[in-house]
Amino acid sequence: MSKLFVFQHLIYAFLLLTVAESTAQSTQVTWKQLSEVTFKEEYNKEYDFNVLIPYFSDKIKALDGKVIEVEGYYIPIDEEGYERSIILSAFPNSQCFFCGLSGPESVLEARVKKVPENIKLDAKIKVRGKLRLNARDLSRLNYILEDAVMLK
Repeated sequence: MSKLFVFQHLIYAFLLLTVAESTAQSTQVTWKQLSEVTFKEEYNKEYDFNVLIPYFSDKIKALDGKVIEVEGYYIPIDEEGYERSIILSAFPNSQCFFCGLSGPESVLEARVKKVPENIKLDAKIKVRGKLRLNARDLSRLNYILEDAVMLK
């Protein structure tokens, strides 16, 4: 066998293992799972009013820092400082958290390298990223996906 033939097959095997490993390392998560959180109203000194503080279930806490995949509805963000973020919602925009028709556990912020172009509001998408739980920063959502990529 030629060295080139062996080298090509080694690269091919490496690529297959890399794809299989990246898929195996992520966990498919549903919105039902993400709803395993309770909220308690607490006074916030900085804002001088009561806010809802999330208390995540042990199952959700176990996902903190893990790579997950979740499917939902695309909602763009048009805010300064969030140029690399999109919102993923369990519900279409007309029924989402921002309209007051569902809870904060039904949305997440996905920090992407590049915001997709030509994607419409409420498009059904799937995103993979590292989950970070947020219980105290009121300028961010409770669920944040870092290093997120759109899968579909």
